[in-house]
This record gives sequence, C-alpha cells and structure tokens, in this order.
Amino acid sequence: MAREVQVLHRDGGGARRTLPAERLRGVPLAERGAVWQPARHPSQRSIATWWWTATNRRLVGCRSLGLLSAAMLLDFHPQVADMRAWSAQLVWRERGRERSLVPDFFVRTASGATVVVLCPPATGPSDRFERQLEVAREVGAVAGWQLAAPRLPGAVALKNLRWVSRRRHPRFGDAGVEAALAAAFAQPVPLREGVEMCGVPRELALPRLYHMLWHRRLGTDWAEPLRPASLVGPLAAQAGPDTVSSPLAVEEA
Repeated sequence: MAREVQVLHRDGGGARRTLPAERLRGVPLAERGAVWQPARHPSQRSIATWWWTATNRRLVGCRSLGLLSAAMLLDFHPQVADMRAWSAQLVWRERGRERSLVPDFFVRTASGATVVVLCPPATGPSDRFERQLEVAREVGAVAGWQLAAPRLPGAVALKNLRWVSRRRHPRFGDAGVEAALAAAFAQPVPLREGVEMCGVPRELALPRLYHMLWHRRLGTDWAEPLRPASLVGPLAAQAGPDTVSSPLAVEEA
C-alpha cells in the first residue's frame, strides 16, 4: 500500500482498537459499534438522523437526509445481511498533517462480502473526496473490502418505499392475515381489489399488506405511484427501477 493507514474500530467486546489496514481482513465491521458520530455545526445544513433497520433491528446513523434514503434502500435489499454506520475511521498522514475518513456504511452481503459505502458530498465530488476515495481503495485492496456509492431511485419510488417502510417493524406482521393477503394477491390485482377480496377488515389488512411489500413477500411497480389501482402480486411478476433492486454502484476490483 502506498501509504500507512491505521483503522480505528471496536473489537468483539466493544473496546476501541487501532490496527494497520492490512490486519482488518475478516474483521466483521458491519456488526461492530460506531467509533464516531457527527457533531453538527450551526452553519451546516445537513441533518444527522437514525434509521431503524428491519435487517438487523438496530439503529443505523445517517449524517444527512440523502443517506437516510440510502440506508432505507440498503435495509430493503434482500442481499444485505447486516449493516452499520461509522464503525471504522481510517487515519493517515498526508502533506505533514493527519487526515481521516469515516465511511458512511459497512455492509455485509448474503455472500459474506464486506462493502464499504461512501457517499459523495451533497455539492458534488471534490478534490478532497477524490483523495479520500483513493485511500479507501488502497485500504479495500488489502482488507478485502468492496467500495460502493449509493444509487437512489426517482422521487416516486423513494416516496413509495418510505410509505411502506412505516410498516417494516415485526409488530405489523400477522401470519393469518398475511396468508389471506397472499391468496388474494396470488395473481397481480389492483391493491384495493385484493384487500377487499382477502376477507380481513381494511384497517387490519392494509398495514399487513405494506409489511409484506417491504419484506418482498409481495411486489408492485415502485416507479409508479402507490394507489388503490396499483397492481400488487407475486414479487417475480413485478417490475421497478434498477436502483431499487441494485441500490449500490460497486466498483470493480
């Protein structure tokens, strides 16, 4: 590696540790706690907030509203097995000064790969960000990480996902109601029609339907506004923007 990079992280017991980047291979950073949190300055417009993930039932930090949307898409993706925010800080020296970088998310995929998610500044890529990317690539090469940037879908798909995500929590699950809904939507039918056919009162059926949509037990076209006339059916029969099914642009090794 062209420069020496130290990585601050937490070990399995939660203690803060610093190791050379080459010793991070195999360390499950997508499961470790945060080592950093943003301190908002009054002059900054970004808002730090938290996303509760249905994937691992933990809060994931987001340093901006744009990253809140990215966290939602990662939580929705079936290949994301675990995710954490701010669980490592890269530290190195450059031009006589100490520099640092905290990746936005560490993701563990269903195949076991570690993906480091870095979001460009809201104002667009900068020389500083490009230098940080270069360091992240160097560390990824020795630590076995993949580097990725979030890909957000259009406003309609984001609005639909935000709406159904309100019912992502397990408390909105109900095996009996879901079985009735699965039968009603065995073939794609309009949302209102399927809810009326399922034999469950609407006020009970709708939250469970959104729960099933979030957990991909049913599907719809996310690129179209979610309305009573929207077709809902088996996931395999539905379409949608690529950015919903592939929310990360992963760099080639």
